[in-house]
Amino acid sequence: MAAGRRTRLLTLAATVNLTAVALTLAAFWLLFAIVAPPEGIANPGARMAFWARLALWPALVLFLAVGGVMLARARSVALNPIDDPESRFHRVSQRVLSNTVEQTMVFLPALAALVAQAPLPDLGAATVATILFVVGRLLFWAGYLTHPYARAPGMSVTLTVNAVLLGWSVLLALV
Repeated sequence: MAAGRRTRLLTLAATVNLTAVALTLAAFWLLFAIVAPPEGIANPGARMAFWARLALWPALVLFLAVGGVMLARARSVALNPIDDPESRFHRVSQRVLSNTVEQTMVFLPALAALVAQAPLPDLGAATVATILFVVGRLLFWAGYLTHPYARAPGMSVTLTVNAVLLGWSVLLALV
């Protein structure tokens, strides 16, 4: 790849990612301002039940990603995953599944930490984070199916949500 084209591509990628981060943060704070915290979850058990209701949605995305890999295998001649050639859709679905497992393993404990520690008025943030995480994962998947570079906005959304949750939870743990 020519140096000039590579520089333009890297500049475009940085711009897309930074824009996605900025839009995610803006959406987070806008939605946080309008999403009311749930009522009746003052005790720890009720908070964990709230977390479990939210955790259902990332689990559903993960289950859909597993289904995508199963569908790809069913539509493919690659019945033997070791020796048979896999289709592009199959390879993309496997990568989406792998990355979704990784991101979900960061998201769910960070979400639990936020739900367990945050003051009641701030618990609407958990709902907002869950919505944005699910949207980010779906954008990642759709983008990856389009072109590997098009997965970047969804990845940026997911990483931003995870960074916000982790940072906020660590701050609450230290205070």
